[in-house]
Amino acid sequence: MGQNEREFADWLASRCRPSSIDGAIPIGDDMGGIATGSGQILVSSDMLLDGVHFDSKQHSLEMIGRKAAACSLSDCAAMAVCPKGVVVSLALPKESSIEDARAIMEGVIGICDEFDCALIGGDTTSWHHALVIDVAIIAEPFPGIEPVRRSGAQVGDRIFVTGPLGGSIYGGHMTFTPRVTEARRIASTLGSKLHAMMDISDGLGIDLDRMMTASKKGATLDRLDVLQVASPALREVESNESRRIDHVLSDGEDYELLLTANVDDSVANDLGLIPLGVVTNSTGLTLKSGDDESPIEPRGWQHF
Repeated sequence: MGQNEREFADWLASRCRPSSIDGAIPIGDDMGGIATGSGQILVSSDMLLDGVHFDSKQHSLEMIGRKAAACSLSDCAAMAVCPKGVVVSLALPKESSIEDARAIMEGVIGICDEFDCALIGGDTTSWHHALVIDVAIIAEPFPGIEPVRRSGAQVGDRIFVTGPLGGSIYGGHMTFTPRVTEARRIASTLGSKLHAMMDISDGLGIDLDRMMTASKKGATLDRLDVLQVASPALREVESNESRRIDHVLSDGEDYELLLTANVDDSVANDLGLIPLGVVTNSTGLTLKSGDDESPIEPRGWQHF
């Protein structure tokens, strides 16, 4: 087993017995799925750590709780499914109070209420270490919409995102809105023309590479499009174009949707989709500027 997160996930997938039941979604997407007699259930979990995903010395406890739940809601957006309930586990520092726990959960409940997603359980513990929050979320397909996986990209598809990228560290990583509503509209409008989708949590470069690897395809991004998708926060602090591109590709925690589809400009514009490039029949990622192409190293956040 290699020493990075992807190779660990690949190893884990190889150790798990794949389900032969229709509707099952194994390891490899933003959520896993199982089929039941009454339909399909999708599940995912996200663990957030003080000092890694948030800073309790800088961010309010309510904001921290909100982000923890928003990350899981973004998993639902990634596959265009309907969030139904969350289970939240807290590991609180020993010096924490009941009021602290309530503040965290007010943040969780607030963002979940926006998407009609219920808090249905969890666990609360304390220890002599920093705050840890784990949110598990349960979802089901929206009526008439199959969960969208990351492995269906097709040659010639256009690559889109739903919003600006890069510079999330300047505040956006704590205040983003999960694109659940947008995902449902995109999937409903595009139907079979929508081929692959995920959210951008670790960085455009590494997440696009994951999508292309799962789809056994490659991708070419347009340099001007990548520059234009840079967030206002990033534009304010970075004037150098090469460094700005690097931030767009690798910053992470943008939580916009990344998707590939066979769709024209008018429909894409109506959906608010921002074009970045095309899916190719090669392998790997490239950045195109005029007639020149250069390889993109798929960098972004990895825990090890």
